[in-house]
Amino acid sequence: MSKKKHARKKKYVNPVEQQKLQEAQYRNFFMEKLQNLCTQIGGETLFQQIPPLDRSFLYMLRGAPLKIVTAEGLKVQKRMMDALVKIIKSSQASMKLEVVKGSGQMITFADYLLVGMALEYHACQTISNYPGKERFAKFAEMRYEREEAYEKGIESICTQACCFFDDIGNKYLHTYKLETAISASDSDNTSSTREIAKFMKQDFRLHQKIIIGAYPLEIRKVSVNGETHSAIQVGLVFYSAESQPKLHHFKLSPDEMHVNMNSHFSKLGLPVYVQQHALDRMKERLGLVLPAFNTIILIGALIRKEIISIAKNRALIACFASELKIGYLLAEITDSVILIRTFLLLTNGGTPEGDKLSQLSGLQTEDRKYLSIDTLQGLANSDITQNETICKLFRDAGCGSILELCEKISTDNDMMYLLDKSSPKNIISDLITEYMNPGDD
Repeated sequence: MSKKKHARKKKYVNPVEQQKLQEAQYRNFFMEKLQNLCTQIGGETLFQQIPPLDRSFLYMLRGAPLKIVTAEGLKVQKRMMDALVKIIKSSQASMKLEVVKGSGQMITFADYLLVGMALEYHACQTISNYPGKERFAKFAEMRYEREEAYEKGIESICTQACCFFDDIGNKYLHTYKLETAISASDSDNTSSTREIAKFMKQDFRLHQKIIIGAYPLEIRKVSVNGETHSAIQVGLVFYSAESQPKLHHFKLSPDEMHVNMNSHFSKLGLPVYVQQHALDRMKERLGLVLPAFNTIILIGALIRKEIISIAKNRALIACFASELKIGYLLAEITDSVILIRTFLLLTNGGTPEGDKLSQLSGLQTEDRKYLSIDTLQGLANSDITQNETICKLFRDAGCGSILELCEKISTDNDMMYLLDKSSPKNIISDLITEYMNPGDD
């Protein structure tokens, strides 16, 4: 005979009481933050000198939590949006502003939005003359300086976060807009008790909203040797405090490509486009965990303009990571544009260093592929950097910078996140040595 299962009866929670409890907890949280800030400004007793009514007024003026949303009509993958929100909010919680000039006391951006701005406003505007007011005035002296630093800091956080998730392969770049608003009462008549109670329930909080938007990139058909290819125009979003963000399209001239056209137009810039094939090769040969890293490397190469001409209308544009050369973009002048055809890792054939490596070691394309030294992921996950003979061979070929990058990725905490290193170590240095010095049968 089976035993009857008795479901545990859920305890009823009154939603009104639950809301009151949450409001009380949040008010206590705010007051703790206010007390901490007061201690930083003028000592542990300063908070107690603020009259209860003024504390309530400060609570009404508190800042609302920073809100991050996507622009209307823009679809951003949930995992990407979650990560973007996490980056912005964690940066907001770690970046700091000075409390009183020369005191060395600091307040985080998050606490400044929640408590600091309200206290600044109150200290500047109120006519109350309670004890300790002169110490709050010292805090208010830095109001405009702090506000400017906060605004620039938020802009920097958002710019970096948006760039962090840019992926030219998605045919758009992220952008943002910061909106600030303060709710206010519609009624100035607060004579009766009921009207005062209604007034006190108004939302006077400072609301800040970051709207994540996008700039679409132009797609066009480009003719290459009689074949038509789809290409994406390469751009970068620039931010200015005076105007809306603007999309800058990259251009290169034939002269900058070191291509001799014997033409008066050789100094004129041509728009730069990239094939999806080149982006796929960057992803495959670098193996970086976020597509944005590939975009940053591509943009950095076009800004740096370290270019080697290799044919009548072709050139290699050097790519760098952490100031270390890691490969090249193969670019071609065709159909009145600069078209990036592919990406070559430093050890790949077709680069000066890769060809020199083949010459010194005898390793050909299939050998490099088999040994996984044709990708950054493969090199970083190998034991090559532990073998001085192989390292010397790479350095002699001009590939020392990529080994240095692999070493940094393995040992530098700031760079370890670049690659997925969960795979077991690939022991290949002995295989390379054996290939170069085959034993007698």
